[in-house]
Amino acid sequence: MTARRRLFAGIDKLDEAENDVAIARAQLSVTVDEIQARLAPSQLLDDALTEVKTRSADLAETAGEVVRDRPGAVAASAAGVALLLARKPIARLARRIFSRT
Repeated sequence: MTARRRLFAGIDKLDEAENDVAIARAQLSVTVDEIQARLAPSQLLDDALTEVKTRSADLAETAGEVVRDRPGAVAASAAGVALLLARKPIARLARRIFSRT
């Protein structure tokens, strides 16, 4: 093979490699644009709100099922929470009642 032929033998491969690089750059640019769109604050807020709405709806549905399936247990739990929240007024009332007698 002559020197000239050896010199120009890789040009087809070089053109092919340059085309591959151009395609890779274009794909990378598209990927970066997609990532930037996903990480935009407005998009993050929209995603978070959608997730909260979905989870809230699921929680409400589950809570409704529990109330339907076990009304006694739910009533007892609610009474326990009410007593816990009202413990100070109940304690004051009990002190007043027992201190008079």
